[in-house]
Amino acid sequence: MTYGTRWGPEGPPEEAYSRVTNPERFQPLHAAMTDIIARLQLDFDVERAEGYGLDEELEHRHTLAAPSVVLTPSDPGAAPIAIVFTDFPGLHVRFGRWRTEPFPDCGCDACDESAEGEIERLADMVDDVTAGRFREGIRIPLFSMPRAGWQQYEMWAEPKGSGRWSRGRSRLRESAARKLTGGKRKLDLNWKPWPRRQPPR
Repeated sequence: MTYGTRWGPEGPPEEAYSRVTNPERFQPLHAAMTDIIARLQLDFDVERAEGYGLDEELEHRHTLAAPSVVLTPSDPGAAPIAIVFTDFPGLHVRFGRWRTEPFPDCGCDACDESAEGEIERLADMVDDVTAGRFREGIRIPLFSMPRAGWQQYEMWAEPKGSGRWSRGRSRLRESAARKLTGGKRKLDLNWKPWPRRQPPR
């Protein structure tokens, strides 16, 4: 986590980690996401679904401020995006099958995030996904103690290695990993670019 610029070299005080001052400063995230959704529908061949119960895993973690939205490209090889609007106010977004990301990432005073910075981070991740610069996968090592699997992802700017690049992984119980992979030891999803919407003839 990168701390906000208002803290000096000593870093934030201990109490700042459990304090959230003015969460309403993140309200612009909802409007920004609404604008991004409209742009994606205009530029790409996607189907939009809106309502509750579209992504129960994300929705049950939060009190919702609005119906969820799922954008599914017409090409099944391209990654869908699911958006949950929370009453924090903020967003929780699923990219592809497993990668989920909160906006803001934390929201506490210590992290000192801004709506502007989170909107930029959101737009970068959406651009990576729609351009096909996104892959995710699950690995279950032959030998691991405790028995576990790894869920991992990668996003990058173009050309690869020249700019923004993010990757990460998290541990899963082996039983959960096998359920997600359909019993396989490895599953890779190399998502394709979203298909562009064809202009009317």
